Amino acid sequence: MTQLSTKQSEVDLIIIGAGAAGLSLLLALDAANYAGKVVVLESRQGPQNDKMWSFWHVTEANRSSERGNSLPAYIEAILTHKWQSWSLSADGSEYLMHDTLFQYCCLRSESLCALALERTAAKENFHIRFDSHVGSITAAGFAAIVTTGSEQLSAKQVVDTRPPPLQSQHEGLIQCFYGEEIVCEVDVFEPSTVKLMHQLRHSEVGIEFIYILPFSTKHALVEFTCFSLAPVAASVLKARLTDAIHKIVKQHPYTIQRTECAALPMYLVNQNTQHRKQAIIYGGIAGGAMRASTGYSFIGSQKWATQSAHDLIKTSTISVNTPIPAIYQMMDKLMLSVLRNDMEVGVTIFIQLFKTVPAQRFVRFMSEKATLIDFVCIIWAMPKKPFLRALFRRVRVNIKNG
Repeated sequence: MTQLSTKQSEVDLIIIGAGAAGLSLLLALDAANYAGKVVVLESRQGPQNDKMWSFWHVTEANRSSERGNSLPAYIEAILTHKWQSWSLSADGSEYLMHDTLFQYCCLRSESLCALALERTAAKENFHIRFDSHVGSITAAGFAAIVTTGSEQLSAKQVVDTRPPPLQSQHEGLIQCFYGEEIVCEVDVFEPSTVKLMHQLRHSEVGIEFIYILPFSTKHALVEFTCFSLAPVAASVLKARLTDAIHKIVKQHPYTIQRTECAALPMYLVNQNTQHRKQAIIYGGIAGGAMRASTGYSFIGSQKWATQSAHDLIKTSTISVNTPIPAIYQMMDKLMLSVLRNDMEVGVTIFIQLFKTVPAQRFVRFMSEKATLIDFVCIIWAMPKKPFLRALFRRVRVNIKNG
């Protein structure tokens, strides 16, 4: 890949952040044969193996039976692993979902970055620049200026995909997790099934569970996750994870290949509505690509990237598009209102979903592809009283606020 000269100061598009949203936009522009000059600025020194994105996806073999696929073929080709079963366990009981049409998939961050570097290597107009720390972004009429530690770049438009800071005052929760990808010396894991919410329970930190992505009988990503009112310290999360892993592997030794840790907003976020400037827009979580009630954002980022690439080629500018439809945003706000008011009922809600909702309905709802009947079934599976109370509280607040 050619290096951008330090004398170069004018480009068509600057993408800040080489994460899921930023690289997905670059790849979408590449797939659409965008001819403009694009620069991706990333503060880290190089590709990192520090994230694993997960989502449900229709398999290629069954593509004809499910419309509206939102995962590009070049992304599907680099998926790390796929599963046809996922489970929840609580109070000694386990509930299993299985489906051959939809699969639960995961993708490593280093694989996405490697693909972006490979696809743009021969492109004179595309550049990914690591170790580039953005100091400021300034709107200047119909353009924007980005200042880094060594230069200034001007562009017709800037897309900022950096995660937004967590809000101290919000109407939702914070999803906190600490994970370790481990390799054991003996068979420990069941490789056919993702443990989506293992040992789900209510505790002093909120709603907590263990998340397990098993790649083989000896190899898995294991995470301690909690939905809390405020961020939980990484040291607490790590201690809980270590205890959980010891219970899983028992006395058998294991090695840690890598770790990951994050705190994600479980409330509605869209900085485009809060800080709208013509030449500066936000993507990824900051642009509303994440489901507030689940923390899933990768498919939302793919939808956003595809639409943004289409807009840029057609109109020379990226328009603001919200990946999560309004009906899901409304249901997420209601769900989070219930959880904030009574964390214990959250365990009951998740168990009821796994016990009573068919796998395909569950996945369509989680992937923003639900039908009217799917919505009815999801709502019917919920405990009625806490949702009615939450709905009443929201209506009362709306009336009070005019």
